[in-house]
Amino acid sequence: PFVPTPNYVIAEILSKARVGKDDVLYDLGSGDGRIVIEAARQTGCRAVGIEIDPDLVEDSLRAAERAGVQDRVRFVVSDIFTVDFREATVVTIYMGGHVNLKLRPRLLRELKPGTRIASYCFDMGEWKPDAVSSFGREDAYFWVVPANASGTWRWTEGKGKTMTEWSLEVRQVFQEISGTAVHMGKRYPLFGGKITGDEFRFQLDGAPFGKDAPVGFIGWIQGNLIEVTSSDAS
Repeated sequence: PFVPTPNYVIAEILSKARVGKDDVLYDLGSGDGRIVIEAARQTGCRAVGIEIDPDLVEDSLRAAERAGVQDRVRFVVSDIFTVDFREATVVTIYMGGHVNLKLRPRLLRELKPGTRIASYCFDMGEWKPDAVSSFGREDAYFWVVPANASGTWRWTEGKGKTMTEWSLEVRQVFQEISGTAVHMGKRYPLFGGKITGDEFRFQLDGAPFGKDAPVGFIGWIQGNLIEVTSSDAS
């Protein structure tokens, strides 16, 4: 059944998901189109509503014209489980817990790392939200689609006779990572690991770097490469 999202929730979603004029927002189960219309009106983004009820889509199109945003919005009569939403940079959902769980594999597999997801009232099960906004008895949940960092990463340090090899074995569960770094035969546990979009953060014991405190690393995942741009080890 169609239940409209309150306007104060829409405002919070657009703010917390950092929706801007360069974004493409997809509202899955768009109902009367209010999230799509408000996103386009308030931020100037392009927005697309996916709704299986053609009557609600007709209502949405008329509402978009009244709001003067018909040139920046599109409404599609389609099934949210089969529609192509890969161009989205922001996805909003207000459906149900079972719907979110069914959508979750596609969201993780098909959306680009860094895509923001907002869901009103219903979470994603084991996929913990990156942020939560509370509205009394109800919440809005927010995620950033993480890049895939699982596997073994290898790099070298130094040159010539001083060159040594490192390897980093990464285990990933959604945006949280753990694992072990191996250097000169010694193993150091990775901790504090998290992926936000393609940003990769973790800490290692400071001993191999001649430091008493843990050393923090930050880098960006680009396919089968991680480009580290800064760290406490520099």
